[in-house]
Amino acid sequence: MSAERVWDVVVVGGGIGGLATAALLAKAGRAVLLLERSPRLGGACGDATQDRHTYDIGVGVVTGAGPGGAVAALCERLGISLPTIPCDPSVQLALPLHRLSLSQTLDGWWPEIHREFPEDETGWHSFCADLASLARDRDELAQRLPPLPPDGWRERLRCWSILTLRRFAPATGSLLRRVRRAAETPLPKTLAEHGLTAASRQALEACLWYLLLRGADECSTLEAALALQRLREGVVTIPPGPAALPDLLARQVRAHGGEIRLQTAAARCNAKRGRIVGVTTTAGDTIRAHWVVSDVPPAILADDLLPNPPGRLRRRHTAHGSWRPRCIAQVLGVAIPEAYVPSELGRHCLIVRDAGRPARDENLVFVRQISKGREEESGEAIAHLSVGRFVPASAPVDERAVTQALLEALDRIIPGVEAVTIHRWFLPASVLGEVWGRPWGAVRYEPDSRTWLGRRGHAHDVGWPGLLAVGEWTYPGRLVSDVVEGAMRVTDRITAGK
Repeated sequence: MSAERVWDVVVVGGGIGGLATAALLAKAGRAVLLLERSPRLGGACGDATQDRHTYDIGVGVVTGAGPGGAVAALCERLGISLPTIPCDPSVQLALPLHRLSLSQTLDGWWPEIHREFPEDETGWHSFCADLASLARDRDELAQRLPPLPPDGWRERLRCWSILTLRRFAPATGSLLRRVRRAAETPLPKTLAEHGLTAASRQALEACLWYLLLRGADECSTLEAALALQRLREGVVTIPPGPAALPDLLARQVRAHGGEIRLQTAAARCNAKRGRIVGVTTTAGDTIRAHWVVSDVPPAILADDLLPNPPGRLRRRHTAHGSWRPRCIAQVLGVAIPEAYVPSELGRHCLIVRDAGRPARDENLVFVRQISKGREEESGEAIAHLSVGRFVPASAPVDERAVTQALLEALDRIIPGVEAVTIHRWFLPASVLGEVWGRPWGAVRYEPDSRTWLGRRGHAHDVGWPGLLAVGEWTYPGRLVSDVVEGAMRVTDRITAGK
């Protein structure tokens, strides 16, 4: 390969965002090179093996796989079929005094609500109806606007005129008022207006914390509407494990002429006349490209890869403050005989430990049953569970204490699990960071990204022409559908020649 070759696009990072972007661009006929510093692709879609036991420790469930979802749209654009198993219920909740299974259709919620929260039944109906209507209003309004957030000053001006100068867009007036009101209304106020009691609120708080890593007090009513909509957008698991998705995308990249280089890290982006024109690897190789797409943690992009021009040309707006992790994951891999797993336990369960505290941080434990029924040497079917929680990065870590707390929570849904556990493996943040490619296994950063009609993320212009970002630059990568949607936007922008 000639050193003088100029690629159409160089993608830095082989997570889902980078792979989806590379696959789409390669299919569109662009010359694409993807660089991944580790020996494996997939980022947070990986797994880990300890003592012959394999655990899915990253992405457990995939959102947006149903009709109209982002993952379904990606598969359609690439002409591929992703093997999936629907998660229905989408999520189960184990509160101290209540058990709840939330299906992918609202009709399936009502028997559960009637059984567990009969005094709140009316409030749940009105609350869910309002949020469903609000999500529809937001989607209808978004269709009348440029892609959000807008790229370029023309689209920003158009959005500003529609959202601010209502006389220019009378058809959006009523929609705009409802959506803006919901974006300005804290969720706790809406919950109180619908008369939901503490237990019902805790169930909703648990869902929001797991989906967004934001407490109810940090969410607007609009954000809650869009987040809960995710539970009804085709939540699935991938039978071979989440690593099957990056493997499928990598095959598409190569099938359409793209190139993937593993164990090749970018050291910095190169600029010429104020535009990014390629990257230099840690081995000293210079790779020229018309576009560079970054799918790396924002701290690495902002602090390590971006050029730092002197004086007034400094792009200070690229990094909005510190990218220190605000929230990190603590995960325990547990292997038990499959016969001990209750038949009613779904793929995904959230356990609230204490009814008197918010359903977040150490008070909320998730249990995922993704890899099930793998045969061990003894011939006994073994269920592999991922049990974890998301805690402040400043929280003290005592491996024994964390393991005990997670097992105690697991005992709530699998009584006696400690007595039958055949294997347990605590994964500290450093291990997760190594597997996921994120420093410290971080999953939420200090800065909050901008809000555009309730949807965070997708702000791909990071201040340098020729450079776009996907993945967790503005969204923590918690939902595959958001990352994939961002990848499709980046692809469309490049193929449109903007």
